[in-house]
Amino acid sequence: MFILEATTQLSFWGPIVFFCIGVPAALFNIIIFIGFKTFRKSPSAYYVVGQSLLDVSVLLLVLLPVISSVSTSVSSTVCKLGLFLAQVTVSGAMSFLCLTAFDRWACTSRSARVRRLNSNHIARYLVLFTFLFWSLVNIPYLIFCDLIPPTYVCFSTNDVFTKIVFYFLAPIFSTVFPLLVLIIFIVLTHRNIRLIAHIHDQQQPVRTRSSMWEQQMTRMMVAQTILSIFCTLPRAIFYTYSAITLEQNATKSFNQISIELLVDQLTISIMSINFVSSFYIYFLFSPRLRQTIKIHLKSLCHLTPNQVVPIDNSLTIAQNRMRHH
Repeated sequence: MFILEATTQLSFWGPIVFFCIGVPAALFNIIIFIGFKTFRKSPSAYYVVGQSLLDVSVLLLVLLPVISSVSTSVSSTVCKLGLFLAQVTVSGAMSFLCLTAFDRWACTSRSARVRRLNSNHIARYLVLFTFLFWSLVNIPYLIFCDLIPPTYVCFSTNDVFTKIVFYFLAPIFSTVFPLLVLIIFIVLTHRNIRLIAHIHDQQQPVRTRSSMWEQQMTRMMVAQTILSIFCTLPRAIFYTYSAITLEQNATKSFNQISIELLVDQLTISIMSINFVSSFYIYFLFSPRLRQTIKIHLKSLCHLTPNQVVPIDNSLTIAQNRMRHH
């Protein structure tokens, strides 16, 4: 009973806490990376904004089932749209994490040909492609998912599609494949950074503002990628375990099922950190971001120092003479 109670409490309070923490952070990301030219000129800004928009959507979709008046069991249409949007937003958000890792690899590459992939033009097309790709891939959820009587649970009504979801769509697209992509690009980026540092030590180049800003962007994105790897790994392991033991579900004991439900909820909560952490990671690892936020907060609160305006002495003397006359 304790395990079931812990699972219930986690599934109720987890979405509420993540929503309260994550939505303001995602909105800050959107404001900063769109509103400030320094951040906007980097191709990574497109991926950060796209991810932030999907982060808000994911957190909202996770929160809705907690609200008693909102449920996917309300109607067939709500059921289909709920599952479809959940898959699109989660897969899309994970894709943008992969794209930021790819962008940092391209930016730090020694090859000029690869560095050309780090451009605003390509970033715009990749953002549009990501939204379109996941919308098309997840169309089967609109076709094969519905309310299943007598409990009216919202899930797949087709046995073949159910196996595709368990063995391919959910584990591969949402966790395993993004995890592999993140690991590959973080290793390649780390190698590029070491090569660049070695060349810099030999040549002792003069650092420009743009190169220093790119280094900060790289530090921010690498930190976010490393955190995403650790947050996604438990979910990928649980998906693998669920796929292997899918045929044994009928023979599992009550205690085993309860423990699996708790682990399922724990891995969901850990993976949800991906959707709430980006702003806090950027704030922690970027002095430029902290300085920019500090300056604009002072400006909004009218805490900027008073400016001294020079006075034209000749004009003042002329005005005094006119008064005497």
